[in-house]
Amino acid sequence: MLAYTVRRLLNLIPILFLLTAFVFFIFRFLPGGPIEMMVPPDEVLDEEVRLILEKELGLDRPVLVQYFDWLWRALQGDFGESIYSQLPVGGLIMERFPATLYLALAAVVLAIAVAIPMGTIAALRKNTMTDYVAMGTSVLGLTVPNFWLALMMILLFSLGLRWLPSMGYVDPMQDFFGSLKHFVMPAIVLAAYPCAVATRMTRSSMLDELNKDYVYTARSQGLPEWKIIFKYTLKNALIPTITIVGLLFARQLGGTIIIETIFGWPGVGLLIFEHINARDFPVLQGAVLLLAIFFVGINLLVDLMYRLVNPRVELS
Repeated sequence: MLAYTVRRLLNLIPILFLLTAFVFFIFRFLPGGPIEMMVPPDEVLDEEVRLILEKELGLDRPVLVQYFDWLWRALQGDFGESIYSQLPVGGLIMERFPATLYLALAAVVLAIAVAIPMGTIAALRKNTMTDYVAMGTSVLGLTVPNFWLALMMILLFSLGLRWLPSMGYVDPMQDFFGSLKHFVMPAIVLAAYPCAVATRMTRSSMLDELNKDYVYTARSQGLPEWKIIFKYTLKNALIPTITIVGLLFARQLGGTIIIETIFGWPGVGLLIFEHINARDFPVLQGAVLLLAIFFVGINLLVDLMYRLVNPRVELS
């Protein structure tokens, strides 16, 4: 397992290099730039002023020179300064990242806590009302847009019943129970899609495992049904579910822009939204690169978790 981990880490080097190039150059293809965003729409930017601003921001150099300079500083943990706030990009991201991680973790834990039991029960009660309800609920989770669900929950629980605040964030380290009120709705909205996917995947995997020879053999030997399900069948069925959950968790980290904007959640998604219209390249590059690195790292972690769930799995 150690050799496999080392090989995977070495393979990540070219992937991360390509990620840095993609993240840097993709923003250079956006129409406009930070200088254009500084000028009011009804004013014309003087060419001399433009040249001065470009030199101050380092945008007068060739793009490749800008990229390698940024890459060298990024490798040392320096992502530059925000064009508008003049604050270090690393500090801005680290200030917002815990809120995004907190929300994404809460959503994934909620999705797993609901999806695995629901998918397992649906498989064990195949073609019954329980199965139909579970699958019908998962279809709703797959098809309902999360922004629409977010707005409906705000209308019902905030404006209608007044049970929960419509937006805001409270640090759980300072007031845990107060933070629960603020993250319940965004966590449920963010968990809806991964919960639906994981439920259907768990059900499908369980049905496949229940029809295998080792299950019939275990039953013929008189083993209790609960032992067959939880000790043997569920372990094998969870392997594809782990893959889906891992990918969805990585997706949650980068897919919270809309949810964080609707609920006023001060995370990385809201940070990207705030700076993308201003073309604040340093902030956008740092934030997107951090999310991309986490996505790659979580994929590696998912592969390693296979062995923990089922020791018979060979990593190669």
